[in-house]
Amino acid sequence: MNSKPNIKQEVKDLNVRIRGLLPLAYHSCLDSISPNSMGSAGLKYDAEGRVAWDEIWTTFCDLAMAGGPPHRGKLLGPVNADDVLKDIERSKAAALEIQRGIALTTGMKALVDDQSNWVLLECESENMAAWMHRAIVAENVFADHDGIVVRLPSGPGFRIEKEVKNVIVCVAKTWHYWDGHMSDNEKSKAAKVMNDATLIAPPLAFSDKLQSESYEKFATETISVIEGALGLKNKASSDFGWVGFESPDEKSAAWMVRALIAVNILARRENSTLLIPVFIPRFSDDHFEKLSPVLGAIRNVYEYQLETGDV
Repeated sequence: MNSKPNIKQEVKDLNVRIRGLLPLAYHSCLDSISPNSMGSAGLKYDAEGRVAWDEIWTTFCDLAMAGGPPHRGKLLGPVNADDVLKDIERSKAAALEIQRGIALTTGMKALVDDQSNWVLLECESENMAAWMHRAIVAENVFADHDGIVVRLPSGPGFRIEKEVKNVIVCVAKTWHYWDGHMSDNEKSKAAKVMNDATLIAPPLAFSDKLQSESYEKFATETISVIEGALGLKNKASSDFGWVGFESPDEKSAAWMVRALIAVNILARRENSTLLIPVFIPRFSDDHFEKLSPVLGAIRNVYEYQLETGDV
């Protein structure tokens, strides 16, 4: 059995945080959640030939943030601004359809940024926006948030039956669990977990402060920290801002996604590949040193639960 003196406390602390983020229905069944997808629902149309987004789903797969299957197999990332400008008409049409689908499925208000074409989802509170941000990214759709607004991608290459649908489904799915499965008390517990540390999220693009050389340096350091703390080997990722790691299987990767989000590190998976943001230091030079013990605790819990059969 594991000889680490604080392992039982680490298990308790991490599980308290994981359960603090999730609806009550998940609290007693986390280990039995299947990481495998149920398949995709087909489209239905109204009398005017538009997609009847509100008539497609009666239920949803488990949240990817809880260990369930992500909606997309690969990340639907941010759209290049130059690509948006090349075809404003198609870009706007895709964004407006996402806006319409969100309204039909959730009743939430979403605006379209006239300059960037981002879809701006208005939440009821900053805590809701922070939770939706984490949950949507775990589904492999890009999101970020500022205040009560969650920013979602849209672009000229977004097809109704693919990318447009992906964004609408991920918003509907995560909203469904937040609005229908979490009590006010559970939302307060989630807020405590999310607000006790700054969220580590991937950089969106190069900037004056983040040039190619510094990005490569941070990416290399992130890989070194993760390999050392979690014991996972690096696997190349083509998505800017993310580094990939090999997990033994999908169930292991799903567990890691859940654990990392619980300590305020955005995470997602593509099958059994775990994706973690490039850690860009924002506050101090010992940024990486501070992260190692947190990640090490996750590894301790994972190894302990492997031994006890709980993973």
